[in-house]
Amino acid sequence: MLLMGIGLLGGAAGTVLLPSFQAIDVQVGTNGSAAAAVLGIGLIIAAFNPSGSVAWVRAGILYGLVVLVFEIVSTIRGKHFHLGPVIFGLAFTLLLIAAYPERKKLLPSASPLAVVESKPTAEEPHPEPES
Repeated sequence: MLLMGIGLLGGAAGTVLLPSFQAIDVQVGTNGSAAAAVLGIGLIIAAFNPSGSVAWVRAGILYGLVVLVFEIVSTIRGKHFHLGPVIFGLAFTLLLIAAYPERKKLLPSASPLAVVESKPTAEEPHPEPES
């Protein structure tokens, strides 16, 4: 899963940052359109059960922010700024946040990596049963 994520991220970053990496999308086998299709399918599934598909809703929210960053970086790199995808992405990001039935679930309460089992510092004395 980690390698797949790195490949997809590398393909996406290659289209924005380095022209020499643009071919990674084809060479490695990552396809931005296929990744977008997977996100779309996940969001369609989440539309029928948003509370049970919070990860897909989070991904949809993240999409709008990532599109904005990609367009800003593309503009800095000398490409044209495309307003349509930014409006689409940010509008649906805000709509997902506003329409989600349980907004508190959108932000995780604690990271799984941050949860540490607490160990007692000193053992409490246990009373001996009387005979």
